Amino acid sequence: MSIKLHCEHCGASVTAPREMAGRVSKCPACGNPVYVPTPEEEIEELPLAPEDVSDLQKEAMLQAERRRLDSLLLRENDGRDSGETSEPAGRTAVPPGAGSQPGAGQTGGVGSIGSRLEKALHTYLVAVRDSNLDAAERALNILRMQPRTARELVDRLATDQIPPPEMAKVPATVYQGFLKSLRSRLQP
Repeated sequence: MSIKLHCEHCGASVTAPREMAGRVSKCPACGNPVYVPTPEEEIEELPLAPEDVSDLQKEAMLQAERRRLDSLLLRENDGRDSGETSEPAGRTAVPPGAGSQPGAGQTGGVGSIGSRLEKALHTYLVAVRDSNLDAAERALNILRMQPRTARELVDRLATDQIPPPEMAKVPATVYQGFLKSLRSRLQP
């Protein structure tokens, strides 16, 4: 049985043998290449392997662990920004609230500034992603209030293997470009 089709170039009716299905042949009228389609009844559906739920669960657990560790690191770095010095190896730091500084370890201090800067950083990245330059400039002004801390946050995001969820669909090179541009705008 043969396959009937029309040439895309000259419109001539072409009859091709079934063995030519899925290949390119020449039109007998104009000589241009013509694709001979495979009949629908001969197309086999490829079986897809089912999704492995355990892999998805493992990935979700790893992301949750990463977020937990990131938040712990953020809290540690927020403590250093308040003027507490890091102790040499082998010595333990003074627990928050037990130091001689008034207000050390209390809520509403530097921790809220760090979280405010982190929110401003995420707002900046989303605004730049969406080309909302006014919102990006407002977020940048907030980040410029604490440029050293803001640069540390940008550096942390730049070295992170996984971008924040709101930046997941942005190509890695573009995301790194956003961070590099922001860091240069935060220079004193």
